[in-house]
Amino acid sequence: MVFTLATTLLDALAPRRCAGCGMPSAQTACEPCVELCALLAQPPSRPTPYGACHAALPFQPPVRGLVHHAKYRGRRSAAAVLGALVVERLWLTLHAHGPPALVVPVPLGRRRRRARGYNQAALLGAALARQAGVALADQAARLRETAPQVGRSRDARAANVRDAFAWRGPPLGGAAVWLVDDVVTTGATLAAAATALQQAGAGRIDGVAAAMVRAPWE
Repeated sequence: MVFTLATTLLDALAPRRCAGCGMPSAQTACEPCVELCALLAQPPSRPTPYGACHAALPFQPPVRGLVHHAKYRGRRSAAAVLGALVVERLWLTLHAHGPPALVVPVPLGRRRRRARGYNQAALLGAALARQAGVALADQAARLRETAPQVGRSRDARAANVRDAFAWRGPPLGGAAVWLVDDVVTTGATLAAAATALQQAGAGRIDGVAAAMVRAPWE
């Protein structure tokens, strides 16, 4: 919560800036950045052993700035902008497979959740859950703190999150699930979380991310 207080104090001393481009703006994302997001090519959906992985946007400016503000700078409003873009860009793709029984955000470890004050994946998932008219489930758990994935190789990413997740809710009984995270690179985190859901009896799982780093799974 410390960084949230610091951000609030800075906002009182300096004008708000667009999370996407850094220019002064009364809005979290200025109009040019919103327009640019609408023009960015949507990454192709990728088949996975658990179903498929979809991302709304490429991980490049101004999307990168929005993600970083939501993830590291305590700006829930940046996550709200990303959530709206996820719904707008992925709704038809996701709903083509049928509605989900529930939406599950990839959980944070307790230390990061406490430091950030919220789980940005849960804010993204909440936008999808509202649109779908289903529950946002919070029974997925991270069993251990994992090191950051940034800078790791594909194999190292997979090893870092292997067996890191569990489902603490009732058996899923073949339920369709939308599994939500903020950014996908190699797909390792989503795959590890999806494995825990499959072990709990989930049916089709669609991984959903706000942004995809270029050339995942390669």
